[in-house]
Amino acid sequence: MTTGAAQSSSEGRIVLGGELSICTAAETFARLRGEIEGIAVCDLDLSGICEMDSAGLQLLLWLRQTCEAQGTPFRLIAHSDAVAEVVRLLQLTQHLGMVSDHSAEEQSA
Repeated sequence: MTTGAAQSSSEGRIVLGGELSICTAAETFARLRGEIEGIAVCDLDLSGICEMDSAGLQLLLWLRQTCEAQGTPFRLIAHSDAVAEVVRLLQLTQHLGMVSDHSAEEQSA
């Protein structure tokens, strides 16, 4: 089992990879809480997510809401097919700012 939080940069880019699920939710939540403190913008890259369930979706919704409350712009800059499938299924594409159905690899081509 792989945790969701992988890396971030000082510019506010947060990259998540592996599973974003109930198995990794607590650890990912703790890491995200620390990552978003004091950032000017939250650019979220989910292109490395191979599996996402409702707990992972709850984390995304929490992150977006928390950033909004702090006045921090939230942008979902890349996503995998696993993320797109869950978000589309629940009709949250616009709510999470998913402009297209393309993953990071397709966006850079």
